[in-house]
Amino acid sequence: MEQPQKLPVITLSPADKEKLLAFQKEVLNIENLTDKAVKLAVEELKNVIKGGEISLNLSSVIEKAKTESLLAAESLSQKTVPESMNPEMKKILGEGKTGLILAYKAYADSFEAIRSFITDKNPLALLEYRKKNSQAQELYDGAVQKLKLIMTAAGV
Repeated sequence: MEQPQKLPVITLSPADKEKLLAFQKEVLNIENLTDKAVKLAVEELKNVIKGGEISLNLSSVIEKAKTESLLAAESLSQKTVPESMNPEMKKILGEGKTGLILAYKAYADSFEAIRSFITDKNPLALLEYRKKNSQAQELYDGAVQKLKLIMTAAGV
């Protein structure tokens, strides 16, 4: 994964700083809601993958994580990058937002693969889950780095 470059300090007007903070807060709120469902599902799955029992609520935990991931992607797609940011900032913020959307869609796909594994006991579905989950984590980490890059440069 490419390391984002360090941006020079960006000076924003107080109004633009507020817009950037509001955008960050909206993204974090969506993330926080989804994060709990995803982490719970992943913890349950680690137990199953290690050969543990499939808990009775695994299907509902997986379904909730999938639903929350798709809702997060949908919510993020409706958030707009503040228009008043300079073109470079808008580009990086947009890439970060898009990366998060793709990450949540990949998480949803990974949970769909697990559901297939639970239902059909197909070991290939487990490989699909691992691939999609790994892809989701990579996309997520890259997106978060881009958002942090802007926040750091703007001194937020």
